[in-house]
Amino acid sequence: MNQKQTHSVKFNAMMNILLTASNMLVSIVTIPYVTRVLSVEGYGDVTFAQNVSQWLSAMCLVGVPMYGLRECARVRDDPRKMARVVRELLAIITIFTAVVLTCFGVSILVVPRFHQIAALMWVFLVSTLLLSYGVEWYFQAIEQYKYITIRSMVFKMLSLVAMLVFVRDEGDYLAYGVILALVVCGNNVLNLTRMLRMVSFSGLGPMCIGRHLRPLASYAALSIATSVYLVFDSILLGMLSPSNVQVGFYQLAAKLKNLCNSVVNAIISVLIPRLSYYAKNDLEAYGALLRKGWGFLLNLCLGTALYLLVYAYPLVVLISSEKYVDAVLPVRIIGLVNLFSCMSYFFGLGILSPLDQESKLARANLTGVPTSLVCNLLLDGTLGATGAAISVCLSELVIFLMQLHDCWPVLKEHIDASNMLRTFTSHIMAAAVAFAASLPLAGLNVAVQVVAGFAVYSVVWLISALIMGETTARWAFGTLRGFMKRK
Repeated sequence: MNQKQTHSVKFNAMMNILLTASNMLVSIVTIPYVTRVLSVEGYGDVTFAQNVSQWLSAMCLVGVPMYGLRECARVRDDPRKMARVVRELLAIITIFTAVVLTCFGVSILVVPRFHQIAALMWVFLVSTLLLSYGVEWYFQAIEQYKYITIRSMVFKMLSLVAMLVFVRDEGDYLAYGVILALVVCGNNVLNLTRMLRMVSFSGLGPMCIGRHLRPLASYAALSIATSVYLVFDSILLGMLSPSNVQVGFYQLAAKLKNLCNSVVNAIISVLIPRLSYYAKNDLEAYGALLRKGWGFLLNLCLGTALYLLVYAYPLVVLISSEKYVDAVLPVRIIGLVNLFSCMSYFFGLGILSPLDQESKLARANLTGVPTSLVCNLLLDGTLGATGAAISVCLSELVIFLMQLHDCWPVLKEHIDASNMLRTFTSHIMAAAVAFAASLPLAGLNVAVQVVAGFAVYSVVWLISALIMGETTARWAFGTLRGFMKRK
């Protein structure tokens, strides 16, 4: 690994934490603002169009973000090999994007639900096009997290200002959609321009796209399958409902899940390039990094799931007012979705992909597709947003169990089962105390309930985990104590 071109994992993690913090700050401001200003249906219309764009984007990209991250990370010390990989992957993206966007344009004209919000759909067609050329996978592979962080923070702040200026009443849903799309456009145009300055495609000879097709097929299946149960469920919910009101309720739950996922992704995206490198070059370092990442991730996801289970109601009311109270049960279910999906994401990209077992990753995710489709078709029409949340939870559970089975030979070698028991026990104790505390807090302001509940949960978890000797809690406490001593 060329140390002159890459920073340490700690530096990359700090950059991603900064990026995640800025994204969360913007979301904490924009989600309450937008859900209060727009009608539930207007908010649902925008998120419906955005989900169609994200679903079709998975077909345009055919798994290149995950596959490209791995392949570019492996050859990043050889500029010529890197250029060949990037050029060939961009050619594949271009072919699929042309086909998918042609079908998208026709659908806007002929599908009644799309035609009803045609202006929004055309805006997100442009967004889909530019999503294809974001090349974020290239910058992650060469670990340019400083650039990624600064660029993303700038565009997020611009979007925040634009929303406050142009989204002022219930009818401004189109302005909201344009802002969401243009933030993506600005990010991706800048990415592509920078990448073209860094990579030279001259003198590379003929392309050999065929060498990518077989391994990429697994990633394509994974990406498209994932989009079915994470994005297409919202599309089905909108198609099966008389309006996009239920989509609005469900998408509030999904936005909260995305907030949680952004923290997890900040950790995993830092680990993936290094795990891919260590898996081929240093198995001892691979095991050490895997253990640390797993412990941190399990604590974070368990804590999130159990906290949402207890404090979903005051959190929903705080974020979006009483008009979104029907989103409370979906939010509780989404906590479990977040747990299963983040664990699966870690298994897939932290274990299976670095060890060249992406076919198992694709198989697990493909298994979730029929589960998602059948459950959504059976439940969405009658249960609305709750039905969609149950469907995605069952799909994620199926995928999690399959990937757990596939990763077990690696996990049992590197993961301490007794420490996992301490992890689960400490979180169950924290949830029980937080639930007991929620009863006297119920009559207070919802903001007080949310903050006090979080404080109670965190303190009880830390104390109980330290008493039991849980590894991640000891690491976190040691880091905090060291920081305080330096201060």
